[in-house]
Amino acid sequence: MSEQPAGWYPDPFAAEPGASRFWDGERWTTQVQSPLPYAQPSPGASGHGHDARGWGVPAQPAGGQPGRPGGHPEGMPWSRPDRSGELASWGARVGAYLIDIVPVIVVTMVMLWMTGVYDAVNAAIESGDEAAVDAAMAMMATGHPAGLAITAVNLLFVAVYNIGFHVSRGATPGKMIVGIRVRMADEDRNPDLRAAGVRWLVQFGPNLISGVPVIGFLAGIFSIVDHLWPVWDAQKQAIHDKAGRTVVVRSR
Repeated sequence: MSEQPAGWYPDPFAAEPGASRFWDGERWTTQVQSPLPYAQPSPGASGHGHDARGWGVPAQPAGGQPGRPGGHPEGMPWSRPDRSGELASWGARVGAYLIDIVPVIVVTMVMLWMTGVYDAVNAAIESGDEAAVDAAMAMMATGHPAGLAITAVNLLFVAVYNIGFHVSRGATPGKMIVGIRVRMADEDRNPDLRAAGVRWLVQFGPNLISGVPVIGFLAGIFSIVDHLWPVWDAQKQAIHDKAGRTVVVRSR
């Protein structure tokens, strides 16, 4: 059993710096608090918003009510309910996904230039030769060395980007911007490497067979259904969430 007494401490699983989580003396609970920028340290506090003498009990701001986590003053303009931990909306997930596409587009443009596809397409368009245009566009197919290289680099980048951020921060930059994060379904902690890896494989793995006739079409349908699944799911989970045993929740 841990010797650390029960109380509020800096959240080791938080996607948002400064958040606190309640330790019940044996394990971390699901009770969390968002950072309170207006909180003032009590006399003898450590300077980080936690009373050093109280083993991590958050300091109460002026006008706060003792015994209430965070000491939100009633009736103050900034007083609002803490919604962190709620299941994330589908709209927030889509917004994060669109933001995270931006670096993928940048990587794709760089690969188009490095493999010569960009120059070949431009030259074909300028020549006005339809056969040349078709040949240049065919370079982007996964059956062509250039297209295969572009697809492989993109998948590797997306894997490192998603798995790395989910394991280390619980959220990609897109999720951080819209205020959501990924956590394990049965415990409030960041996904481990296995969970994040399975989640990524189910979400993006179908792209590996996108160029295969019939099977590629079915893979595309699966991806669409996967991303729409949170709309009607009780836990707002996508299929890749269920595979990785994760949920997406608000971080603020």
